[in-house]
Amino acid sequence: MESSDEDEVRTFVQVLSEKYNPENFPYGQGVGVVVLPRPPGSPVKDRLFLPSALVLNDSGISKAGDRQDIAASCAHVVELDLSHNQLNDWGEVGVLEF
Repeated sequence: MESSDEDEVRTFVQVLSEKYNPENFPYGQGVGVVVLPRPPGSPVKDRLFLPSALVLNDSGISKAGDRQDIAASCAHVVELDLSHNQLNDWGEVGVLEF
């Protein structure tokens, strides 16, 4: 059985959505967590509990994802740890500038 490259691609947006989904916070948001209002045209922003320091190390991220979703989600982020991921294109890394 062959696996396609698309099956293995994990984007920053995808991992962010998985890690900070409210279903992972059954007792509330906790200290230092920010919930941003939903900007128009951005379906996931009001569902995520995002801190100002994001740690997504060793998450299998190989692509950035949608630039507008990243900008809307991460406008308040001041620190980002993406160490030990599969980002190997500076163009993809540049998309993560927020």
